[in-house]
Amino acid sequence: MKAVFAARAGALLFGALGAFAMDFPMSLAVAPDGRVLALSGGAKPSISVVNGAELPLPDAWLGLTVSPDGKNVYVGGGSRGVVYELSYAQGELKLAREMKAADFVGDVTVSPDGRLIYAADLFGNAVVVINPQSGRVIDKFKTGRRPYRILFHPDGRSYFISSWADAAVYQYNATSGEEIGRIRVGPHPTDMVLSAYKPQRDAGEPPIPWRYRLFVAAANTNNVFVVGVGENKTLNLMESIHVAPSRLSPLGMTPSALALSPDQTRLYVACSDADLIASVNVSDVRGVVDGFIPAGAYPAALRTAGDRVWVANARANSVQPLGDVAPVPAEREPSKLSPAAHVIYVVRDTEPEAVMRAVAGVAPDFTVKLGRRSNFDFGDPANLPPAGYLWTNAMAAGFTVRNYGILVRNGQAIDPAIRPFTKPDAAAFLEDLKQFEASGMMPRLIVIADPSGDAIKAALAKSRFAANTEIVVGDLRRVVALLGLRPMTRKD
Repeated sequence: MKAVFAARAGALLFGALGAFAMDFPMSLAVAPDGRVLALSGGAKPSISVVNGAELPLPDAWLGLTVSPDGKNVYVGGGSRGVVYELSYAQGELKLAREMKAADFVGDVTVSPDGRLIYAADLFGNAVVVINPQSGRVIDKFKTGRRPYRILFHPDGRSYFISSWADAAVYQYNATSGEEIGRIRVGPHPTDMVLSAYKPQRDAGEPPIPWRYRLFVAAANTNNVFVVGVGENKTLNLMESIHVAPSRLSPLGMTPSALALSPDQTRLYVACSDADLIASVNVSDVRGVVDGFIPAGAYPAALRTAGDRVWVANARANSVQPLGDVAPVPAEREPSKLSPAAHVIYVVRDTEPEAVMRAVAGVAPDFTVKLGRRSNFDFGDPANLPPAGYLWTNAMAAGFTVRNYGILVRNGQAIDPAIRPFTKPDAAAFLEDLKQFEASGMMPRLIVIADPSGDAIKAALAKSRFAANTEIVVGDLRRVVALLGLRPMTRKD
């Protein structure tokens, strides 16, 4: 069962106050009447009023917003390429119409004055502007690659977009679409929240150098980046808030969703791959992580409503009480193994998420959120893993590498670094083994896509390399230890 948890926001004590089952919830929104809406982007797309009725949709993904007057809800239709308009009253949702927008609609928001709808054309690298009166697209503006979140400046004259593939946040004029600013942050910037809170300054202290603070979650890092937005809309990187248990923690926290407390003095960060919510005190000019709150599996969206924080867990199998802030368990060290002269790593999984975890230690948030779709592309620019691939790290350590069929498209590996060392499938290894036998030389690391690995084991057992070669099936941590590499992420 997928779950949406509710928890107290006023202190670090979070108590389970309710749950609602959904299929891969991607987004949450709060209606003006205080009710929480949840959007499922999974195999059974739907929109629901939490603890209320569920309305199935033909397709959906990320976009979910409520009009300023609270009478309409707008939802991105994913691969259906539409924006749904739903009427909303007293906790009831009704589908009113579909407005054609793009090939794949990601995020959706409404201008602060309620006059226009802005929808992200995810794979078209653009934002489309829809007139809700006519239901037609009236403008289309270029953006950075893979626009993820659209967030309006409070004055309504410009908006920010996090570029999933460009490691940057852009700012655009809302009328012309002209770029008026950009700033580099960490890889895979996703969710953003804007705070107007300004800490008190004592006499003699320098003034606060920003009008707003823009918090940006970067899923391929362990950080939330804080951007100062000046009175004239200049953008300056103020700090990065490290949301891992220690500075030396490997990558893999995957901060991907944010929410501010009602008084804007506390920031909540969904650390998706750690199954945790980080609680950050942002009442001063620098943020301080107070602790971590255990959540369900893969928290993917956060919203505050009154004195509660709502957490959507995309892969939760059950609802469990969320207790006091708990210390994060120490990372398990890989077993101390004697280095192997040769390591053959067999990957049996075929599902995108499992494959990425097998060769990169963690599945990028792009894989998790889009890997179930038929148009998913391993080689998408927004799908790079945080610490590279196993072979990237092995080659950086000076090891020879050969790849047989892992992440191969049209006979080539999607990672340019390994294309010269890639063969199409496991059958090619059995042919190459004859050459290795003749020369007496075999690569230090061989990765092979093979459902069983039996033929490989049988052939290797008869070869001259049998005594000093380790065959590992689906255990990246063991491979890393056998090669003497440093952990790539907290998951490997």
